[in-house]
Amino acid sequence: MNPSDFQAAVERHKADMMQLAARSGQPENTVGTPIDLPEEDGAIVYPPEAGAGRDPLQTLEPEQNTFEVFQKLNPKTGFLRVQAFAGRQTMPVPNATVLVTHTFTDGTRRFASGVTDESGVLDGIALPAPSGTLAQSPTGEMPYALYDIRVSHPDFRTEVFQQVPVFEGIKSIQPVRFLSDHTGP
Repeated sequence: MNPSDFQAAVERHKADMMQLAARSGQPENTVGTPIDLPEEDGAIVYPPEAGAGRDPLQTLEPEQNTFEVFQKLNPKTGFLRVQAFAGRQTMPVPNATVLVTHTFTDGTRRFASGVTDESGVLDGIALPAPSGTLAQSPTGEMPYALYDIRVSHPDFRTEVFQQVPVFEGIKSIQPVRFLSDHTGP
């Protein structure tokens, strides 16, 4: 390959990579924006892993704090990565819409939103979290903040994950296994 052909191939590859990076899933952090959530018709709702009512730290009741109190209790930052796939984790689901919220006594607030990339990933979601020092000794305070994650795509049923924990300085990974929305025979 002569040098000019090589340089042209490098420039094409560079342009392809820049185009791919522009399409990648970058979250839109909209911390504290009030939001009205759509109805959950047909959505698959996942309560906390321990199950509703089984874990005293994770009830399904709205937090008894206002948004302002939540901000004071969560001065640090934790991270979230959403990985959407179908077919037993074999097919990534690009262009899935992700919405991260939290419900307070004064309403539901949006903390981040975005769209998954070609790999089915939305990464780098920064969320308020309490200080990690709370986990070092038993204070009775939760060492994590809880968020609800709603992931939707036109070809699949909407998935809702309730009370997903986010810790300071740690990336929580939420896998999303989409099920078909087809209701045929």
